[in-house]
This record gives sequence, C-alpha cells and structure tokens, in this order.
Amino acid sequence: MRLRNDRAQKALPFLLCLVASSVPLGLTGCSEPSTTTGGTTSTTTSTKPALQGGPGSTFKGEETFVSPEEEKRFVDGTPDTSVKFPEEEFVKGKKLRDLLKPAEGEKVLKSKLDEAVKSSAGETRLGQYCVRINNCLHMQGKETEAMKYAIIATHIFYKQPPEKRPLPMLFFNVHLHQGLGYKALRIYPEAEKHLRKAINIAAGAPAGQVDWNWHRLCYYQLIDTLTAEKKFGEIKVVKADVKALEDSHKVK
Repeated sequence: MRLRNDRAQKALPFLLCLVASSVPLGLTGCSEPSTTTGGTTSTTTSTKPALQGGPGSTFKGEETFVSPEEEKRFVDGTPDTSVKFPEEEFVKGKKLRDLLKPAEGEKVLKSKLDEAVKSSAGETRLGQYCVRINNCLHMQGKETEAMKYAIIATHIFYKQPPEKRPLPMLFFNVHLHQGLGYKALRIYPEAEKHLRKAINIAAGAPAGQVDWNWHRLCYYQLIDTLTAEKKFGEIKVVKADVKALEDSHKVK
C-alpha cells in the first residue's frame, strides 16, 4: 500500500538517526536552492513561533540555535581520554526513544552529556549522542532545542575525514530532522535546503542503506514546504520525481 503523508507523519518518531557519508547533490528537481534564508509567506495555521528571515526576524542562521561557545566545545574541542564515554546512557536513551518514552530518554542522555562531550568532542560518537538527544526532543515537539543538537551533530559528521565518516543513513537522518525542525518553525528556505539534501543522500546511498519509504517521506515533506513557499512550479517537478521513485518500487 502507498505510505500516505498522514501515516508518514505519524511514523516520524520511529526514525533511527545513527549512521553517514558525503554524497553529491543534484537530483532532478532536488538540487540545493541558492537562497537559504529570507522571508516567505506561510500557508500553515500553526501557532508555533515564526523565526523566518526578514526585517525584525529572530532567525540569524545556525547561530540562532548554536552559540560560538557550544560550537567550540562540542565540535572543535579536544577529547579527554581520561573521561569515559557514557555508553550505558547512550544505549538506554535509544531504547527509551524506541519505546516512545522521549522525555525519559532526554533525561537519561542529558544526565551524562557533559561526560559525552569531554570524552568525545569533535568525534562521530558525540555526534550520534547528540542525534539521540535531538530525536527525543523532536518527538516532544521541542523543535528549537532539538535544532541545536541536530546542527552540532551535522558539523561533527562533516568534520570527519571521508574515510572515517559515518554511513549515509546518519547523514540522511540528521538532514531530515533539520528539515522537519525548520519546517515546524516555519523557516521554510532552510527546511527546503535540508530536505533536498536528505533526498539526494538517499538517492546516492548504496542499496539498502536508506529505506526507500523514508526517501519518499522526504519528498512529501518537501512538497509541503514548497507549498508553504508558494513554489508551485517546483512542486510539479518534485511530484514527478516522487512518481519515478514509486514506479521504481512498483507501488500500487
């Protein structure tokens, strides 16, 4: 059966954000937009705060969510080998997330966040730890705080040399969650950018690494975002890409 948009939305909390690699962009209809900020007219009835760009906007790019001090500590810091990485909390946080107990997962993960940062600053496993916090926050609708951890994780992952980068699934998930977060906050140009990145990563990943249903979900989320931006011409192109993807998997 076709995975409809409403069903896909309900399935979002089950996304597993634990893997990554760099892949080229440029799918038909899904190359990165040249504009990443700027005012847009929303068609949503959401009551969430609008941080979109424009005169008087509170959105000033990624620094809206991540301070220079946090960037220095999480991404550019030097690991302290005398501090043990909190593996037990890392695993428990995932279990609680998967059991749909995100508040408990958030509490467990944050209880050892300081140790995670000290032991693994700038390393992939700290990025993964941040992704799990992001998941728990996203599932609770705490999008502004969730964005901080998604952005930090992204910076850590892309900092790694190519041979040490995580598998594509992790890059896919972290861009998807940024897209969903920006969309929820009505920062549509950024949502569009990250959803397009997720789509291209899914398309370029080796077979079996990114489930094609999540690939399709990204397309639906992108269509919603383009609708909010009133980019109706681009929607037609993306819908054609969705159909091609579905046809390739013989969706009925």
